[in-house]
Amino acid sequence: MNPPGLLQRVAGAALGIVLFIAAAVFASVILAIAAVFALLVWAWLVWRTRRLPKRSRRGVVIEGEYRVEPEQPRRLDDDKP
Repeated sequence: MNPPGLLQRVAGAALGIVLFIAAAVFASVILAIAAVFALLVWAWLVWRTRRLPKRSRRGVVIEGEYRVEPEQPRRLDDDKP
């Protein structure tokens, strides 16, 4: 095989540069879309949680009863039917 000529080298370099630029543009578009999506998710979370500080200041008390039962020691044969 003959070694590549000057025209093939220049064409290969130009094609490589064009492909590199296309990849950079594609990556920047994908990153921009991801940034917009992240901004939308952040805005949605802020909107959904905007009332939480007001609720926590009210001091909601849930009333009920509880009983503390002493823990019974288990034996190894307790699991058998």
